[in-house]
Amino acid sequence: MKISVGNPVEGEDFFDREQEQARAWRKLAGSHLLMLTPRRIGKTSLILRLCSTAQQHERYAVHCSFAKCENESDCIRELFKALATEHTIEQRRKALFDKIKSFKLGPFGVDWHEARPESWREAGEELGKALADGDDDWLVCVDELPVFIINLLQQGDDGRRRARAFLYWLRDLRQTHYRRIKWLLAGSIGLDTLAARLGLSDTINDLEPFPLDAFSEESALRFLGELARSYAIDLDEGLRAVIVRRVGWPVPYYLQLMFEHLREECVESGRTPDAAMVERVFEKLLGMGYRNHFDYWRQRLDEELGQPEAGHAARILTQICRSSAGNTRDNLEQAMAAVIGDPAARDKTLNYLLEVLTSDGYLIEREGRYAFRLEWLRVFWQRRLAA
Repeated sequence: MKISVGNPVEGEDFFDREQEQARAWRKLAGSHLLMLTPRRIGKTSLILRLCSTAQQHERYAVHCSFAKCENESDCIRELFKALATEHTIEQRRKALFDKIKSFKLGPFGVDWHEARPESWREAGEELGKALADGDDDWLVCVDELPVFIINLLQQGDDGRRRARAFLYWLRDLRQTHYRRIKWLLAGSIGLDTLAARLGLSDTINDLEPFPLDAFSEESALRFLGELARSYAIDLDEGLRAVIVRRVGWPVPYYLQLMFEHLREECVESGRTPDAAMVERVFEKLLGMGYRNHFDYWRQRLDEELGQPEAGHAARILTQICRSSAGNTRDNLEQAMAAVIGDPAARDKTLNYLLEVLTSDGYLIEREGRYAFRLEWLRVFWQRRLAA
């Protein structure tokens, strides 16, 4: 197993998730899925795994991302590109594209036959019909749909209308061809949260929620053990447990990040790892030179919530980061009183933001207290972001 910090993993580098795979295939037998997962959990790696094993479940699968799409046409183009480049369906490619008149498959990829503002609708519907009219069952996986919706919302006064229209169109496409085509929609920003904020929850009410969490403690210990064996590093179970406790939430990304820098120190010092080395790495990665590993958590509040909610959410997190034990709802409400005077509005906002911050992986509720899930992030927030 190779270290892969921040990149999707495939093949022999993919670890565990056996229960999650089995659960996904059970649900996909009758439902479209909405993968709900915070960033860095390993969402894309699991999606790629499902695609690579789809034929074992009598399906063909394609995967694309809408993260860089600026308009609706870009999204349809990404779907076509995924079909045009997927090696496992090469023998079906020509038959599919022969049925689709809006797009042509050329030597350099796919292109519109006609450039019209609404061509994307016709092309997308042709794509759905072409897939559904064949003899095969399909799984279409779309990553970072919420990022695209946010891109639309930022494109002037018409953005909200276009976001609404696209989500309703995509829902209609899913429902029209549900017998042959199952969809898996995912994103590091919660589509359910975004749809609720826009008043568009009915555009995704046909999707079955599929939460994806970090590794269990047992899986995290085995994961670190496999990495240690791959790089011939002496990392006994006790020290692996120290790493898991220090990270605080066994997210694959942060486990790999810790291991990568432990290995680097072992190589440079010629020493075997110990608890003191784990602590040095923990502190090192909280330094200014490594803040990119944590800054996104603050930035995504603006992306997902906008203002003033993002500022309120940051205020809540600042109140909670003071202690690893977290804080009570009553104390958080008192802190919010300084910025939201009306008690009813304050209560509504606090309930909404605590739900968002919990579902997006920032917080966990234990016995009436809200605390950071990721200890590393809590310490970073306390040192770098707390006012």
